[in-house]
Amino acid sequence: MSRSEARRAQDRLRRDRLRNNGSAEPYTREEIGERDGWICGLCQDPVDRAYAHPDPRAPSLDHVRAVASGGADTPGNMRLTHWGCNHERNSDTPLTTVEEARARVELLRRTPGLRDYADSLTPEDMVRGSLARHTPERYRARLARRVERYTREAR
Repeated sequence: MSRSEARRAQDRLRRDRLRNNGSAEPYTREEIGERDGWICGLCQDPVDRAYAHPDPRAPSLDHVRAVASGGADTPGNMRLTHWGCNHERNSDTPLTTVEEARARVELLRRTPGLRDYADSLTPEDMVRGSLARHTPERYRARLARRVERYTREAR
């Protein structure tokens, strides 16, 4: 499969997920930014509208619950982030409850080759680890590294 075919397939999958995740409501980056006070929902630092992609400090919109995890494309499921913070998070939605962790373990158990790994996990440890990975301090540190690399490469 060529890169363009793979990209089209990925776009088609995303559109299907959005359609299946419920109704979509229109919104703009400006509306979400104003609502969120131009503060990044991940690192909690201010977001400057003057930066543009591919600068990691550029404003970006993030689905709080990832589309891949069933999140809707509505303003209530959106937050303002830095592009670098959003890219760092990707679709890794933090586990906040033991029930979410148990569901993830069950999914892993059904995946060929991951049953032993899933059996070694405890839902409580999964939640603790997930929350430790999703702290504003970690996002800030990763954003700083991205900005440093971006500046060094003089893009």
